Amino acid sequence: MASIVFAWELGGHTGHVTTLLPIARALRARGHAARFLLRELKSGEDLAGAAEIPRAAAPIWVGPPRHANPLNFGQILQNFGYDQPGAVRQLIEAWRERLAGAQAVVANVAPAAHIAARTLGIPSFEISQGFHVPPPTMPAPPLRHWEPAPRAVLESADGAVLGAMNATLAAYGAAPLGAIGELFAGRAMLLTYPELDIYPERGPADYYGVPKSGEGSAVPEWPRGSGPRVFGYLYNYFAGLDPLLAALRRLDAPTLLLCRGANPELVQKHAGGSVLVTGEPMSVSRLLPQSQMVVCHGSHQMTAQTLLAGKPLLMLPTQLEQFLIMRRVVRCGAGLGVDPAVPDADYARALGELATPRYAAQATEFSARYAAHDPDAALATMIQRIEAALARQAA
Repeated sequence: MASIVFAWELGGHTGHVTTLLPIARALRARGHAARFLLRELKSGEDLAGAAEIPRAAAPIWVGPPRHANPLNFGQILQNFGYDQPGAVRQLIEAWRERLAGAQAVVANVAPAAHIAARTLGIPSFEISQGFHVPPPTMPAPPLRHWEPAPRAVLESADGAVLGAMNATLAAYGAAPLGAIGELFAGRAMLLTYPELDIYPERGPADYYGVPKSGEGSAVPEWPRGSGPRVFGYLYNYFAGLDPLLAALRRLDAPTLLLCRGANPELVQKHAGGSVLVTGEPMSVSRLLPQSQMVVCHGSHQMTAQTLLAGKPLLMLPTQLEQFLIMRRVVRCGAGLGVDPAVPDADYARALGELATPRYAAQATEFSARYAAHDPDAALATMIQRIEAALARQAA
């Protein structure tokens, strides 16, 4: 049996561990040794089955970002030092040390892990919702289609990143890359659906849908209330949390809201009414069918699970990937979004609009379209693909 490292390098929050965990558990059940290398060491440790997987800190680059609003994936990588040959070389050396003895890498947003795997001659796979896997074009496509993105600027960013990557690859005798997206060519497993893929220019691709994910176990009673049942998952630092909770209370909407680390004073302020704020991870698969709408930031996993359950969403993005997913959902008519730049957002109006039948109808249509999708079969296909690569490597 093989030793497999599950890697997460860039980004934040528990979604990365949530994405990797089902695959790690499945391979572990088949006798393989699984190990996490994580950007945030404690992230997702409360998810069911996460404690079974040994974990260690992933090597990461720390420095000031170059671009406050990156135009494409090349500029995102520049924000993490990928245009600095010396920094990239040191980063890859650290990853090579951590990967000693591994036969394969399964990553979620870990470009350095893929580069290190290429230099070590071991297979690697990117388990991704698509945002961090651009098409293998030069340059990588623009992310903000509503803003100017001069091709020369994109080519400059991608060229600088490729130069640093290829210098490290050459130092270890590995073949160079012609585009950033080539780093993932033949290695990506897209856990999304065409409607949610933020790269519409990707063209034909194999979509695995979303597999079953790690989740909490709590199933609290719904608070009393005469409005629609609302299930929510929000960050404690979300600036609109207090006015949103106030809007839900005014609507008398029975609400179960997961918000880890929420301000105790804020929780107390809204306690005893129709809104229950809890930091205990809940069973999304059991509570979503009981809800009538969902409020979240627009993480891919939460968004996809909600649409598969046929529920409309109010999306409150806090970063670019969530904003792009929000735009895709709004485009297909299954939800509404609030631009984070909008001051004094009218959450009550948005919630009232979302309660109208047309949004639920579009969400139900999405659910029906993928009703035949079998997460277990998709997971089994991914496991087969990883084990086939291990078998070729052993041969």
